[in-house]
Amino acid sequence: MERIVVVGAGHMGSVIVRGLLDGMPQVEVVIVEPSADRRATLDGRAEVAATYEPRPDDLLVLAIPPQAFDSFAEGLAPGACARATVVSIMAGVRLETLASALGTDRVLRAMPNLASRVGQSMTVLCPGDEVPAGGVDRAKGALSVIGKVLVVQDESLLDAATAVAGSGPALVAYLAQSFTDFARGAGFSPEDALLLTSQVLRGTADVLSEPGVTPQSLYQQASTPHGTTAEGIATLREHRVGESVRTALEATTERARELAG
Repeated sequence: MERIVVVGAGHMGSVIVRGLLDGMPQVEVVIVEPSADRRATLDGRAEVAATYEPRPDDLLVLAIPPQAFDSFAEGLAPGACARATVVSIMAGVRLETLASALGTDRVLRAMPNLASRVGQSMTVLCPGDEVPAGGVDRAKGALSVIGKVLVVQDESLLDAATAVAGSGPALVAYLAQSFTDFARGAGFSPEDALLLTSQVLRGTADVLSEPGVTPQSLYQQASTPHGTTAEGIATLREHRVGESVRTALEATTERARELAG
């Protein structure tokens, strides 16, 4: 039986484990969590361990904080990960660092986002050069239980992915706050204001997923000359909102590069 081991039972690790248990019942799922208190709260359908006991051909998902990686790697026996395929969701830890510390070239980096908790993550996955196609497929399949997965070959794209996919939900939520604030100011209850905003976002995302639809084509289609939408788009342009969003994404990307060193 295929075995997937998730190291770290924090928010993202727990979400991945739950997705695996629900979406891949044919797989043996193991959670490695050193905290006894946290182990006591974990899903009883998975095997729970305090330390990682490697088996050949494990798919090992590292869902630990980056600052805990050195301690984890140092605690492994020599060659423990030699036959494993390792997927790291640690922000800023480069493929070269992973391969060197773990003693294997079969390493991949993944950037999921907070929408994973509702099965709608946009995860960007980057394999190392020595990862075979089968290893990429295994990693992609495992991460697909929490949403969509986009595979890229250029590791530098993960910094931009951190901005667009990783920080994107928070940036969109910041903008959504303006919608809800406006609706509440107009007289809607807080609950109805949030319903209006969340459904607009959900519906827009679904329309953008249709073949041939782009953001530009959508807002142009909705903008009747001299109409309400055209007036709103013109105001956004006047206040350079698009440029502000791009500047925010550039700043987020640069911060990701700085954290990676």
